[in-house]
Amino acid sequence: MKTTRLKAVLLTFASFFIVFALTACGSTNSSSRTGTGGKETSSATSASAVPSHLNVALFWLGTNLDPAVEWNGWTLTRAAIGETLVQFDENMQLVPKIAESWEQVDDTTWKFQIRDGVTFHNGNKVTADAVKKSIERALELNERGLSTLPIESMKAEGQDLTIQTTEPYASLLGNIAEPLFVIVDTSADTSKFESQPVATGPFMVTSYTPDQEIQVKKYDGYWDGAPETDTITFKYIKDDSTRALALQSGEIDVASNVGRSSLSLFEDKGQYAIDEIPSLRTQFVWFNTTHKLLENANVRRAISYGIDREMYAGTLIGGQAAKGPFTSALPFGYDKLKGYDYEPEQAKQLLDEAGFKDTDGDGIREKDGQKLKLQMILNSAYESDATVAAAMQSQLKEIGVNLELASYEDLTDHQRSGNYDLALTSINTGITGDPQYILDFYFKTGAEWNVGGYSNPKLDEIIDRLHSEFDVEKRYELAAEAQQIILDDAAYMFITYTPINIVSKNTVQGATMYPIDFYLLDRNIKVEQQ
Repeated sequence: MKTTRLKAVLLTFASFFIVFALTACGSTNSSSRTGTGGKETSSATSASAVPSHLNVALFWLGTNLDPAVEWNGWTLTRAAIGETLVQFDENMQLVPKIAESWEQVDDTTWKFQIRDGVTFHNGNKVTADAVKKSIERALELNERGLSTLPIESMKAEGQDLTIQTTEPYASLLGNIAEPLFVIVDTSADTSKFESQPVATGPFMVTSYTPDQEIQVKKYDGYWDGAPETDTITFKYIKDDSTRALALQSGEIDVASNVGRSSLSLFEDKGQYAIDEIPSLRTQFVWFNTTHKLLENANVRRAISYGIDREMYAGTLIGGQAAKGPFTSALPFGYDKLKGYDYEPEQAKQLLDEAGFKDTDGDGIREKDGQKLKLQMILNSAYESDATVAAAMQSQLKEIGVNLELASYEDLTDHQRSGNYDLALTSINTGITGDPQYILDFYFKTGAEWNVGGYSNPKLDEIIDRLHSEFDVEKRYELAAEAQQIILDDAAYMFITYTPINIVSKNTVQGATMYPIDFYLLDRNIKVEQQ
């Protein structure tokens, strides 16, 4: 793995809030990699007789292409169709995109300078008013909107956009980079955005087939210079193994998240390039704390002590054994946390204390006549989850817990309805470069994705304090305190911090994996035609 990039992520996050609080960042980074070079290259390409085309496999596709609906914005940023005001680079540094620069005026006021020369795919100019209307649309249509950006008001004058928040909101910059806030032209026919959004990225949609593929072509009016690749087909191939086979057969040129067992197929550097890095994803388990057998925290703690995270990470799927929700690459207090090591004897003792004993000699504990039998749901497409689930099933049986596994293409309905005992999945916990969003979204009482029914008023109070705490070190202390409460309550079980990769044919240049998987391609992607 690229440890240098991991260190870069760490160092960048450590200075994250200092950088943006000092303000007016931005304008220099972008211009240096823009313009002239890209446009000259583009001209050369246009002279080519053979249009260049790329086939890319996506491991996830939203419900449609409207970025204001559900999580669809992630598809637009990955496919280089849509852009936000700012975005994270490969070192997790916030860099300008549609906003050329920004300034924090006070605890509740932010000013953004919208870049001149940016146009939507229909040729309309991107003004501050257009940006304002796009953000307003996202806030109106998506229930995650106001919880992600608590905006009191916005004012647009020319290319200047002023945002007033309802409260001091330290994580605004990272949150506005969330793809939910991809800038779109609201003066266009928004009823067509499900299949043809009008955004600002280097590629524009030409056709969309739900659950199958997106066809795009380069946008010649792109503000940073037209891409060199003429057209791209993004194919939705959810299953890890199928994606690897498609790459090996030549059906696709680029694939992200190739399963670890398949990576050896692409080690020939004469044919393929592999870019694997530590990601910001944490593989973790939701406990349904409303389940009768899981109401007792000692049962949850026993299960947490009963699995060997080090072995999973070291020999099964790669990455790093997890301690809390945030990877050790993030400076949110990882070193201060006490997690759960593999301690089967401690697990057995906790189950004894909880009253679960194996009285009939079948190896499974019971209490009041009820077997300690639980079901864990997982996503059928993800190899790493299936591998870890099988290992957990085996190890938990050794402490007297019968874990049944059930795989589904989508866990959403099961989790939202509470129709599960344990749920294993992998979540990007660094999406805003700050702990607040994830703590708010997954762990606070009544939060949208606190689907396990967990509640701790002290934790809620700490999360609320984060909203108005601008001091970086104090934010990290609060984050560590919040994580330790979650760990002590054993409301979730954190398994591994998973690596992430992108594999491409050697004819492709510019395929780079980002720690935050909002992004996959940009205008620099190019392919040699064979």
